[in-house]
Amino acid sequence: MPEPRNPTGDPTPPPTFTSTKLNKPTNGTLDAILEDRELRRLLQNYTSSTRRTCDMFVQLLNCASRLIHDKWASDKKLIIFRDGHVHKQRGLLHEFHAGALDLGMVIDVTHGLTDVDLDNSLPWYLVSSTVEWQGERDPGTQIASALYPGGYLELANHCRPDLVTMYGILASPGGYSILYHSPFGVQESREFGWSDVGTLLAYIYTLYAPRPDLPSRDPTISRATTTDIYAPPAWNVCAGGEVYENCVSKCGRDKTWVARAGASPVTIKDTYRDVGACFREGEIYDILHKNGPAPGFLKVKKEYDVRCGGRRIAVTSGNVTWVKKRLVMHTYGQPLRKCASLVEFLKCMYDILEAHRWAVQERNILHRDISMGNILVHADDLDDGQQFTDLEHRPIFVNEVLNGDFRAPPMGRLADMDNAAELDPEKAVSLNFVLKKNRLKVQPLRCRVGTPMYIARSPAAARILDYDLCFDFMPELPSDLAEKYCKAYSTDRSGMRTFEEGELSFHGGIVDRKMRTEYRDNRALRATRFQHRPRHDAESVFWCMAVFLLLAVPLGSPAQDAGDLPLYHAWTCIGDHDLDPAVIDERPTLIHARRWEHWLHKDLAHAGQLMNLLADQVSPEWSLLTPPPHMFNLHEAMQRILLTYIHMWDNGEKDVGFDTERLRDTTDPYNWKYWEQKRKENVVSPKDESRGKRLADDIEEKEEPGAKRQRNATEGTPSEDVVDHQSTLSTPGLASTGSLSPPSSLDVHGVDAETGV
Repeated sequence: MPEPRNPTGDPTPPPTFTSTKLNKPTNGTLDAILEDRELRRLLQNYTSSTRRTCDMFVQLLNCASRLIHDKWASDKKLIIFRDGHVHKQRGLLHEFHAGALDLGMVIDVTHGLTDVDLDNSLPWYLVSSTVEWQGERDPGTQIASALYPGGYLELANHCRPDLVTMYGILASPGGYSILYHSPFGVQESREFGWSDVGTLLAYIYTLYAPRPDLPSRDPTISRATTTDIYAPPAWNVCAGGEVYENCVSKCGRDKTWVARAGASPVTIKDTYRDVGACFREGEIYDILHKNGPAPGFLKVKKEYDVRCGGRRIAVTSGNVTWVKKRLVMHTYGQPLRKCASLVEFLKCMYDILEAHRWAVQERNILHRDISMGNILVHADDLDDGQQFTDLEHRPIFVNEVLNGDFRAPPMGRLADMDNAAELDPEKAVSLNFVLKKNRLKVQPLRCRVGTPMYIARSPAAARILDYDLCFDFMPELPSDLAEKYCKAYSTDRSGMRTFEEGELSFHGGIVDRKMRTEYRDNRALRATRFQHRPRHDAESVFWCMAVFLLLAVPLGSPAQDAGDLPLYHAWTCIGDHDLDPAVIDERPTLIHARRWEHWLHKDLAHAGQLMNLLADQVSPEWSLLTPPPHMFNLHEAMQRILLTYIHMWDNGEKDVGFDTERLRDTTDPYNWKYWEQKRKENVVSPKDESRGKRLADDIEEKEEPGAKRQRNATEGTPSEDVVDHQSTLSTPGLASTGSLSPPSSLDVHGVDAETGV
């Protein structure tokens, strides 16, 4: 179980938590309400009881809330605490699976809704605070040792894009602590005994009167009016004079919230960005779209700082400040999983490589975070009259190469440019980077950036690799394809479209033994000379293909997956990859073992040879060659291989259709708990009946981990880290106020499961 953490990573609670995070009245003290007879009675009963229960705690909180409301906040809606044993939760954004005990002890503060309004359950989007009740525990056991504090507080805040921060309580019969959640994560006070209720009262008072020096709400987001409180919540977003109504999101995270505006292609992305960041996503899009909306990317209207009362909404931890930015996009797309067939998927991967290649060649932009969540298919654009005008030097996508369809649209779009950077500092035009590039201690391309499952091996290790020298030749296209290929790319300026391998070279270079020895014996040198290169993003495309194909379910497959040991072993190599320096990268096993025909679904076994050929090109450390290969050497090799197989399989029997609503089961087929469950479902195991398999985890959640990490290449320490807590959670409580109409004073605070941004 992880230790409780502050955003700085220090497990020690800050000594000034109550003075810096909680509020108190200016016209009197909270001790005044302790004279109330009913409150004193409830407090006496609670503190003297040998068995303190959740129900007793709810009564105490509601009594204190009523007294504070009547004395200091009579103009506001009464905050009511409710027992989650009676009112279960509904509408959680995340696919969070928990047993009855995990979710059974939630205390919720509802927005003034009556028991009739909330007959059986509590919508998460009405929650304004949480109380995580732990129940009985052994004497002397610390709260932190029993659960990760603030787990439900995080989930609740993710459901409230109108709340920048949220408070909660972590309580047990032995004491309580106050929790504070911001985009940086959860911060926890020290533990207080029940004889000290002053801090508890200050917490309730702060719910009514947030501190003016801390951001609490985003006035540009309000709940849309609804007659069904259990329907997916919709939000109205005011964006620079325009109001986008009924914006709906299916996912939220600490730093990012993305929603679609009604049924239109307009997508709103709110994110918190470090004020010291070298590149801004809006600037990157401005560079990409300087000649109109660049094909292969999202159309963007504008990016701006979100303000409250004329000031930027900002959160601070230590010496780090994040400001809230809003990106208004005119594109909405489906996740990569919606590819309907094998050939459609391969075409999408070809076009992603082409779009990325064009961005580097023509715009000096390197994505640095290609993952399945950042690729969209079946995208729709808002027709705003804008067109891309640079027809001579445009990306040319696969259907134009094969069929001659002039300006054929891309089969996939690259999204999420918030980790993008300019490749050549001397050609940089991003004003933010140009102003500070000469003062940077660490150049951006030497940082480890990306989504752990998909990040290339060298950036993941933050150094040049020294263990893989199995170089392969540049693939050659069949003559008929080569003619089409060269014709389509006749204006290409890289020179790689017509590249032919020399007799003794690999992608134009040869192995330099002196350099190999120098790097092998000097780990520090390999770290010092590391930089994120275009080929690393091409490798990320390979990992996207690996994840997609490993989990793909062909149409017509049996409803029950009986378990697959080869898949389980393959998935363990990639599914749990992390950037932690102590974690060994097991993904090279998938490259070198050449067992794809066994790992993939039997109906996709013929794609194993394709993956083997791609793995041979991805495998080597190309920077160890002299002269070093062209920066597009891996793009070129992968695109030639993909084009060959697309041409062979298109409209043929090997173009397998996919069930886009299912994923293969990656759990251990020999786990007895799994087999016990399957026996109950009357599923016959193809393996020894004395063995079994556990229930499938949420593979999509593993497939798209929330954590994106950025680390310095020399030190390996996190500099920007979104922590996705997956540990066991206690039973929480929820808090809320008011009616279903938008509040008079508007409320603040990510990646959409459909847009994938």
